[in-house]
Amino acid sequence: MSVAVTLRAAIRSPFKVLTVSRALLKGQLCRLSCRLRGVRFECGRNLRVYGKLSIVGPGLVRFGDDVVVDMVVTPWTYDSDATIEVGHGTYLNGTQFGCARHIAIGARSILARASIMDTNFHSTAVDRHESGASVKVAPVLIGSNVWVAANVGILPGTSIGDNSVVGFGAVCSGSYPANALIATARATVVRQLDE
Repeated sequence: MSVAVTLRAAIRSPFKVLTVSRALLKGQLCRLSCRLRGVRFECGRNLRVYGKLSIVGPGLVRFGDDVVVDMVVTPWTYDSDATIEVGHGTYLNGTQFGCARHIAIGARSILARASIMDTNFHSTAVDRHESGASVKVAPVLIGSNVWVAANVGILPGTSIGDNSVVGFGAVCSGSYPANALIATARATVVRQLDE
């Protein structure tokens, strides 16, 4: 985009220029705050934070260029080897991450107020109160240009192909193809628990 075009746009919409400038400044302040607190956060150019970005944990959070953060986004890691990667041009709108191993979001995706977890955090086995009970941990991979609507749950081991749309309130577990509309709101019994 040429300088003349940018100047014309700024003259036509000074409030928008002010809003974007403020979001870019908040992005820089967030980067600086993470560095001062020892939080492992890497981001590309033009991080825009309109809401709040709360990065917690010992793992690595990596954002590409032109990532936009709105509402309260919480990329939280629970292990020093955990990695959350968000691709270029992705829009995060209140998204919650819980990562023990690896979560990857492709470029130009749109994620609403969804919960994305690569771990169950607690055992689903009957012996869940025992200290040695197994807890599922499996990477989550979301392709490029994927739209994840509000109140979606994306569970450990899920992969979603490029250009797909996940409808409001869906719970995703397993592998989904590219170019798919994924939607279900009906709860069903998946399996019986072992005694």
